[in-house]
Amino acid sequence: MNPIIQIGKRFFYRFFPSAFISAYIHTLYLKRFVRNIAFSHALDAGCGTGLFTLFLASRFPEAWFTGYDLSQDDIEQGREEARQKGLGNVSFEVQDLMSLAEKEKFDFIFSIDCLEHIPGNQKVMANLVRALVPGGILYVAMPCEKIHQFLFPKRYFEKYIRWASGEHIGDQYTCNELVAIFRSLGLTILQAQYTFGFWGKLAWELDMLTDSRPRLKRLLLPFLFSAGALDPLCGNRSGPYGLVMVGQK
Repeated sequence: MNPIIQIGKRFFYRFFPSAFISAYIHTLYLKRFVRNIAFSHALDAGCGTGLFTLFLASRFPEAWFTGYDLSQDDIEQGREEARQKGLGNVSFEVQDLMSLAEKEKFDFIFSIDCLEHIPGNQKVMANLVRALVPGGILYVAMPCEKIHQFLFPKRYFEKYIRWASGEHIGDQYTCNELVAIFRSLGLTILQAQYTFGFWGKLAWELDMLTDSRPRLKRLLLPFLFSAGALDPLCGNRSGPYGLVMVGQK
């Protein structure tokens, strides 16, 4: 591999956990929020392989991070990644969020691209709120497909749409609907905004459209990352794809 590319990749992964455009954009929003809060025991609810868990654990070595997910394979991969990275402030456990019974254990809980996979996910949100200590913070990022409109013709994304129809089986909400749910759970709203507006969708859609053309994708990456970086800075109220909701107990 070209030494310049190697140096560039090492620099990039110091600041972002993944080169996937969707994860990159999620990280931008998450980083903007966590730099303004203090926490000591965080939970990644629906952590998958621990992408965001490990990323934050490496940036906040004084805090303890726990990752819960239903997939044993994903949990094992997260544990292996933590061992390889030498992170001693993180643990991963198989846990069903629908039956989570913990009480006042975490001061920061974040859940990114998880709730849309769980039918009846308002119960999960209630469980997560119960697991927060008083004053603790719940951060949720999820799609809002009910108001989403593709920038490019919808027929180009048939493969993704088929995948999403089988995977995104949980309830989804508009920003106002999720605000109401958070308030009904006793949370004070700290942040409520749509995400993946024009710039985020442009980067995300071009990323998908070039999946079968890796050379073109590599050429486009600087533009894709630049466009994605504009998403948190711009208003996203017209046909956005996702939202971020943050509440404090």
